[in-house]
Amino acid sequence: MLAVSKIIGALIDPAALALFLLAAGAVFLFFPRRPRVSAVFFICAFAVLAFFSMPFISHVLLRGLEGQYLPASEYEPADAVVLLGGFTAGPLPPRLHVETNISANRAFNAVRVFRQTGTRPMVLTGGLVDLINDEVIPEAHSMFALLSEHFGIDSSDVIIEPGSRNTRENALYTKAALAEAEVGHNIILVTSAYHMPRAAAVFRKAGFTVTPAPAGYIKTELVSGKPLTWFPSATSLFESALAVREYCGIASYKIMGWI
Repeated sequence: MLAVSKIIGALIDPAALALFLLAAGAVFLFFPRRPRVSAVFFICAFAVLAFFSMPFISHVLLRGLEGQYLPASEYEPADAVVLLGGFTAGPLPPRLHVETNISANRAFNAVRVFRQTGTRPMVLTGGLVDLINDEVIPEAHSMFALLSEHFGIDSSDVIIEPGSRNTRENALYTKAALAEAEVGHNIILVTSAYHMPRAAAVFRKAGFTVTPAPAGYIKTELVSGKPLTWFPSATSLFESALAVREYCGIASYKIMGWI
């Protein structure tokens, strides 16, 4: 199921979908009696790229996810802070140290909540996904290296869960790790705002009492009125793809009964 979900996620990416449509249109060029079919595929490919490259579309798609949970200025103490992976890049050449990606705000928010509430431990959950990257160190270990180096987080304050490969396994393996450490299931959950609807639902389904602490909002509440922000862009295409994959993830998790 992990392999299937990752493959489907790659296929529904708007850019990939447009390329498949272009390829289909090119194939039908070799069928002289099917010129209209080829034209339809080419038009659909253009429509997909144009639609998902529009800033307004990416804004609507992401706000539909990010608007479901809002951050709090303060959080009540809980049994644990759970930080989901997806924001680190391990020390593979030419990188000498653990670095971060677009989701780095997860780390900042987790440390902020960790210190503000005094909640111990912090669970770092994330493993290796061979299908989509070349990492050789489970992400949970990279997460700890980053938090230790830059924020002084001590190993006595964390539980490292290095086996999970998706959000559902994050929840199941975290539950097992907390049970082994004799820690309760009232957690503050930290992940990206667009990912929080699925993550919170999965952890609740697994039996946790969840206080969402979303971070890394990509979109503000208002659509920008500045003229240049309305032009199609690769950034908007990327943001739309991020949202589309997440909506499909929510749908597939519902079908599987995981949320």
